[in-house]
Amino acid sequence: MSKLKFYDNAFLDAMRQQTDPLADQAIADLMQNKQLSQYREIIQALTTNSYELPKGLPDSVVHFFESTRKLPTWADETLIRQGQQFFEKNISDLLLMLALLSLPYDYASAKGVQVLYLSKRLRHNPAKRLAETGQYLLDVGEKNGFSPQGKAICSAQKVRLTHAAVRYHILRGEEWDETWGSPVNQEDMAGTNLSMSLLPIRGMRKIGITVSQEEANSYVHLWNVASFIMGVDERLLPDNSKEAFWLTRQIAKRQHSSSEAGRALTQSLLTVIPTNKNFDGQGLATRYMRFLLGDETADILALPSTSIPDQWLTAPLKGFSQLRQWMGSRAQQYYDTRQRLMRQIKQTQAQPFAVPSSLKT
Repeated sequence: MSKLKFYDNAFLDAMRQQTDPLADQAIADLMQNKQLSQYREIIQALTTNSYELPKGLPDSVVHFFESTRKLPTWADETLIRQGQQFFEKNISDLLLMLALLSLPYDYASAKGVQVLYLSKRLRHNPAKRLAETGQYLLDVGEKNGFSPQGKAICSAQKVRLTHAAVRYHILRGEEWDETWGSPVNQEDMAGTNLSMSLLPIRGMRKIGITVSQEEANSYVHLWNVASFIMGVDERLLPDNSKEAFWLTRQIAKRQHSSSEAGRALTQSLLTVIPTNKNFDGQGLATRYMRFLLGDETADILALPSTSIPDQWLTAPLKGFSQLRQWMGSRAQQYYDTRQRLMRQIKQTQAQPFAVPSSLKT
């Protein structure tokens, strides 16, 4: 049954008020019992792919982990494997799309971006945000990432609990405006899922990289599985790239508008890009962002216009992508990308990237 029927304003309005009761209860009990140190131990355990959790946890926390360790019944092992193969083949392009398309696209949602803006560390340490999100992509995209030896489930649980902790603290402050909906609500989480799945595929196609319909559908499915574990309502997980396209368009139509928060976070993200007297990295990144986002979204984020012809922007990226695929060295793709990113974040306190076993030689 098609999920397109769900994607109307009434349903999405309701989703803006819905969050994640399972994770919210777990965090509320930890905080009310003054078990902040246990929360930190949990996050550290999940970071290292360990379920050696501290003793004396509230029942709601134990229930959270018991309820979120298994894949959904609709998870298709073949599609998951195909989605991970697509990731391995295109890892450099997908990480590039994260920085130049997915994150700024999320910042164009004027209401959803507020929770990121109020989390001041994202403004002051954008490289850490980029590195942590990049690590999440690597964990989900790794071969056998959802197996007991993989890191995808632990990473999704970590993100889910972090979202709940953010909600807990923001709602106890005075800065949150109820007209924005609930912080990190279901509609916004659905938008994040789409920015990780369909959006980078659209960006790759825009620069001339061929992505088949089968590859697109398998990659959407891969991220649906991760986002289900992360707490996204099943009705907001499109069954294929066509449904993903319609939901992406509907959310953008409802939520994309100019905001100080969106503009500030976009500019903060650009500071991660190196610039010196011989190379205007930020200027080049700004041009690529505008091209990938499109003029309407770029204007929302106050990205300056450019007179550079589109083919001048697309040809180098397409050429490099084709060369990497021709060489067929997945490990080299990973290490080259890792080196570029790590040079940019070496001054931060971000966790270093863990090399997925499937990409080692």
